[in-house]
Amino acid sequence: MVDFDLNKIGITFRKKDKENPFVTPEEEELDASEFEEDEIIPKKTKSRRPREDAFTQQRLASINPVLTPKTVLPVYLLIGIVFVIVGGCLLAINSRVDQFTIFYQDCMTAAPSDGTFSDMPESHYEFYFHKNKTFDVAPQWRFVDDTSDDSTERGTCEIKFTIPTDIKKTVYINYMLENFAANHRRYVLSFSEDQIRGKKASYSDVHEAAGINCKPLSRNSEGKLYYPCGLIANSMFNDSFPMELINLSDTSQNYSLTNKGINWASDKKRYKKTNYPIADIVPPPFWEKQFPNGYNESNLPNIQEWEEFQNWMRPGAFHKITKLIRRNENDTLAAGEYQINIGLHWPVTQFNGKKGIYVTHGSTLGGRNSFLGVVYLIGGCISVAMGLVLLGAWLFSGRKVADPSALSWNRTH
Repeated sequence: MVDFDLNKIGITFRKKDKENPFVTPEEEELDASEFEEDEIIPKKTKSRRPREDAFTQQRLASINPVLTPKTVLPVYLLIGIVFVIVGGCLLAINSRVDQFTIFYQDCMTAAPSDGTFSDMPESHYEFYFHKNKTFDVAPQWRFVDDTSDDSTERGTCEIKFTIPTDIKKTVYINYMLENFAANHRRYVLSFSEDQIRGKKASYSDVHEAAGINCKPLSRNSEGKLYYPCGLIANSMFNDSFPMELINLSDTSQNYSLTNKGINWASDKKRYKKTNYPIADIVPPPFWEKQFPNGYNESNLPNIQEWEEFQNWMRPGAFHKITKLIRRNENDTLAAGEYQINIGLHWPVTQFNGKKGIYVTHGSTLGGRNSFLGVVYLIGGCISVAMGLVLLGAWLFSGRKVADPSALSWNRTH
């Protein structure tokens, strides 16, 4: 290994430097940036001042109209005239809607049961036909008992009624309920959305869910789930309506009805056929009369196609409700005498309620209801009255527009 001393390296280089005295050390190159002053970056401070633009600084172009009697009065009068015209048109359309209502809640006790018909009390019916406003022929009824049924509401109520003029299509057959408080908070929340959508919901899903759940009707004493569960489904209106109106003058001309198309088409996307095994579910308590032996493969309800059920699951907002149950969009209901036979299953005496049939053809604005037309008329009259008041005030106590004598510094007092 070579013997080598690091201490002699410095001596060697110093000796070489002495032997070359004319060698000058190289000067370091200077950078111009060293003579520049450092840029001072201002500190960002938080500010709540809006952006500097026309919108945030409220410099957008605007119109500042000067309201004078000559500009305000025509507006009031125009609004009033338009409202009165619209209200008159609404009332005219409404007045051409034919309809009639027949209540039958006490058919078991008040109608004859010996096979004969009798006139119904005046409090049980109401007719309105715009071409025959004086029509007042009382409908007739009778009760046909079902001895095999021991329910408090049973049998058939047969009702005969007369139509003086044709009822144009589409004809709607509704049932009407009064004094039924379907808007109670606990009632409207008592159903299972999972069951409605066809899911196989467990007991905890339908009973313990926050807000909307099936309490207090979730399962029976054997632990089987009610399907559909909840108070709304359990109390479903189940009086049976026929699929035709009997034409008493010619039975070959009976008026056919259908239970299809009586509900919103969009509800079919919400209501789905259930995925429950039949052995795991039972009908609600009040459905026992319709399903005395429970569910089987042939009678399990398909709520996706059951439009009467879908209608009922939309509770009414008031104590008086109507629900569509039959319709005919193809034929006009001709003038004549007809009979409808209604199976009695839904009692109303417990809550002093009323039930009946409501028949109408409706209009482009819906059923017969004068409320909207009256509101427009009242609004128009108020607008015209305000215009007349302002006109009188301007004529008798108004001042000249832009009168400089009205300025505060020009007043004498």
